[in-house]
Amino acid sequence: MKKMVRGAIAILALSGLSGCVDDPLLDLNTEPVEVRANPIVLNVKQGDSSAVLLRLINPLNNGVRTSFTISGAGAGIAVHYDPLYRPEYVDGSDTLIVPLDKSQQRYFVLGVTPGEYTYTATAGGLSGTFKVRVEPTNLGAALSRTTGVAGDEVTITAPNATRFTQTATVTFATGSNAISSRSADGKTIKVLVGPGVTGAATVAGVTMDYLTAAGNLTLASTNTMTTPALLAAPTTLSSATPNIGAPVTVTLGGSVRFRRDGKVLIGGVEAGITALSADSSTATIVPALGSSGDVTYTGVALSFLSSVALALPSDGKTIVPTATFGGPTYAGADAFATAPTVVLPTVIGQSLVTTDNGSTWGTPSQCTALGLDNCRIYKIVVPAGQTFDVLGRWNSDADMGIVRFTSTFTGAYVADNLGQDASRSEHGALTNLTAGTYYIGTGWFDYGTPPLPSIVQLIIKRTN
Repeated sequence: MKKMVRGAIAILALSGLSGCVDDPLLDLNTEPVEVRANPIVLNVKQGDSSAVLLRLINPLNNGVRTSFTISGAGAGIAVHYDPLYRPEYVDGSDTLIVPLDKSQQRYFVLGVTPGEYTYTATAGGLSGTFKVRVEPTNLGAALSRTTGVAGDEVTITAPNATRFTQTATVTFATGSNAISSRSADGKTIKVLVGPGVTGAATVAGVTMDYLTAAGNLTLASTNTMTTPALLAAPTTLSSATPNIGAPVTVTLGGSVRFRRDGKVLIGGVEAGITALSADSSTATIVPALGSSGDVTYTGVALSFLSSVALALPSDGKTIVPTATFGGPTYAGADAFATAPTVVLPTVIGQSLVTTDNGSTWGTPSQCTALGLDNCRIYKIVVPAGQTFDVLGRWNSDADMGIVRFTSTFTGAYVADNLGQDASRSEHGALTNLTAGTYYIGTGWFDYGTPPLPSIVQLIIKRTN
């Protein structure tokens, strides 16, 4: 009898204790209070889908078995029920079957159009509205035109709810472009396309209004742009057979112009540009001594696209100098006291060219002190902060050097390769000089043969 009483008391004690345990499983019948989504805000890429889990929950966060109705999905998304989620053994069956009502249901949300959208899930008389943010994977058909010619303006429009930064850049598969304007709101960029453009426009610097944490995207358009290639620069020469040292004017036709870094090459050898016309269509050049052949260009551009440098051949033009000397003779270049003054170029990229057939070579002590046997000297005035590239050329295989002296006749080599030079040239630079008067010239080393050249040339090009 005592054992039975003790057992009954123990059962009652446990029963009382159970009433104090916070166990949500003991309160499954509480009325539902909320439709909840996980995640609450879904991020999905355009053309892709991501899963969201929906639950109808009670105050204890327990899911109530139910089914959902989806409504109000934005035009840029599609919400699809997953009929295979969480199969169970239903009604004693030994086959897994997906019940209609579940405590948690999965849906897949497809991103159709970039933007921020919502959808509403309803169950048990309750509704929840949730956000979906669709990240673009391309710009769509963003180009205002797909064919044209160099110089055409093309507008690139940002997709829905996106915009271009004010530093965004644009590239095509081939060819170049220049940004002509950007809208203040970042919705459009206008570019001038160059020749030979093909392919989609790729924009680096696309942001989303609704997902700034994603940072800047690089996206391409789904339509493409094509412009014909520019195969040659129309060219007019004042002479195709100038005398040695004589200037030639080179005029570019159409919309082609010289940039400040433009070069004219004759047989692949850079000529000295001594002047440019105001509209940059005409360059006055002096061909480098010994150069001959096809006329080609680097650093030219279309007038409406000057920021894009082009390298082009001429339209079949050649320059073949004659054997006759046509340049000036610089009297007095055989001595420092009578050295002629030559004027350095004031424009970056332009050159002073001295082509000299002086018959006399001097032997001043300042030259012989450097090991030279003969030299020809020119006086120059160097402005502060300017630097120059110096090229010396001559018409024999003589061993030559380029020298520079201060106003007090202290000498130094600008260039000397310490040997007979079959290329008939020396190359150096004038750098880090304080403003003032200097002397520059060419010198000859007497190694018996070959003899002194009869023509020497200095091309002094301003580089800074």
